[in-house]
Amino acid sequence: MKRFLEAGRLNSPRGLKGELRFECWCDSIDFLSGVKYLYLDSEGKRPLEIKALRETVSTVIFVGYEDRNSAASLTGRTVYFDREDIVLPDGVFYNDDLIGVDVFDEATGGKIGTLKRIEEGMASDIYYVEG
Repeated sequence: MKRFLEAGRLNSPRGLKGELRFECWCDSIDFLSGVKYLYLDSEGKRPLEIKALRETVSTVIFVGYEDRNSAASLTGRTVYFDREDIVLPDGVFYNDDLIGVDVFDEATGGKIGTLKRIEEGMASDIYYVEG
């Protein structure tokens, strides 16, 4: 199970004070509202401290990147969050945690196969089962 999961992609700067457009890959940007750090790597070794996260326009400002030029150096980067920073409600799981689980036919109880990947679509998700 991965500890650091993809949160989204940092896009171009907005304005002069280091604000970056943020393409959030979570259910919503509100999901990350209690998170204090995002990371530039999937091991959590390169933290970025969040100074401000705006849900209305989906932007983020990081401590130490409060001007347009320094913020621009982060453009195009994927950022990660630490799963330990977020408490999920009962019965809710990260898609990454479902990969590799056995899938069963509800009617017969027989095993269909193993979940190999999930593609998240606009209208619904597509689950790929091998077996």
